[in-house]
Amino acid sequence: MGIANDYLDLIQRIGELLDIPPVRAIHIAPFEADPEKSSKFGAMVLTDGTVGLTYTALDGALLDLQDRTRTDNLVNTSPVQIAELYAGASGWQRSLGMAAINAVSQFVFKHSGYDLPTMDKTLDLLALQKGDHLGMIGYFPPLVEQVRAQGVPLTVVELNEKWLQRAHDFEVTSDLAHLNSCNKVVCTGTVLINQTIDSVLENCGNAEQILIVGPTTGCLPDPLFDRGVTLLGGSVVVDHRKFVQLWAAQDKWRRTTRRYVLRRDDGFPGYQALLTPRD
Repeated sequence: MGIANDYLDLIQRIGELLDIPPVRAIHIAPFEADPEKSSKFGAMVLTDGTVGLTYTALDGALLDLQDRTRTDNLVNTSPVQIAELYAGASGWQRSLGMAAINAVSQFVFKHSGYDLPTMDKTLDLLALQKGDHLGMIGYFPPLVEQVRAQGVPLTVVELNEKWLQRAHDFEVTSDLAHLNSCNKVVCTGTVLINQTIDSVLENCGNAEQILIVGPTTGCLPDPLFDRGVTLLGGSVVVDHRKFVQLWAAQDKWRRTTRRYVLRRDDGFPGYQALLTPRD
């Protein structure tokens, strides 16, 4: 069983133990003629205001989700049921399934009263130092520049051939096997949406730190922690009314969110503890 199945099983167990609010609305950004100008995220809002974010830029998901019949009939449906779409073959199904998984997870955090630890800068979490070799999934110019400025060897795995290159202590390759030379790895939540996470982790056997970060990683971390991930950085919507208002205006909505980080070896009690009734 892969991590996708682990998440589906986890969400089903939670649905049996908690009364999860149904879906109030699903927000999908409009498709722009220039893909670079299209918003790459979607959101599932539950009736209690909990928000599950997702990513729509993979496998044609954004265009497919312009068909409102794919989302309108999910209103008033349990996100536990919608999460089953995560096992679908299409990008739009996995995107909606991930939104539901994140919505259920965010509800668990809120219901339990768990204080999500605030996250600072992404690279600070990995505490890069001399002797480290960082692996990165996806070519992100700002992060690449920061790492190279620190003089830390960097291997980037990227499918877009225009970025492929090799220089001293710096390589951009399409081969996941090159991650085996890295002792620290960072990737975004896209590995969850396209379900390449299992393949990525299979090539991280020498990594002492593995960070997955981004708005899409609003999920409970347990299945990832069980497979070797050590850090999960996500975003929680702290003002859902303002979020929806900004979304409707196609304005910048990240100001209504707060970044947080969950650590496998320091502080996170596990989902079962979060489901235990408080005195």
